[in-house]
Amino acid sequence: MLSFDASIIIVFLLVWILLAVLIKIFFNPLQKTVGDREAKINHNREAAQKAVESYEQTISKIDEGIKATKANAFSTQERFEREALKEKERMLAEISKECKSKGNERRLRETNGEFEERAGIKK
Repeated sequence: MLSFDASIIIVFLLVWILLAVLIKIFFNPLQKTVGDREAKINHNREAAQKAVESYEQTISKIDEGIKATKANAFSTQERFEREALKEKERMLAEISKECKSKGNERRLRETNGEFEERAGIKK
């Protein structure tokens, strides 16, 4: 059968001592390193998610600003076009009035010239 001698107990103790040393020297630092690494990875994931959210908010604000600027530019363009059209109409009316008055002056001179010719008045 099995016989227990002192070497089995010594081997058993050496294995437990080796296990205790390995846990203290190797496994604990390894677990700490893995834990630190996982914590850093989680922190970086959270930071990346926050950066993506911030990016999306910034893009949204920029898009809203562009839309508002386009609407403002369109309304300004329409206003300038209306003002230009009013100015054009005013200038045309002014030119038309000027032409009519010059035409009337010319007709008046022609009429005065004809009248003076008929009356025999010389200048």
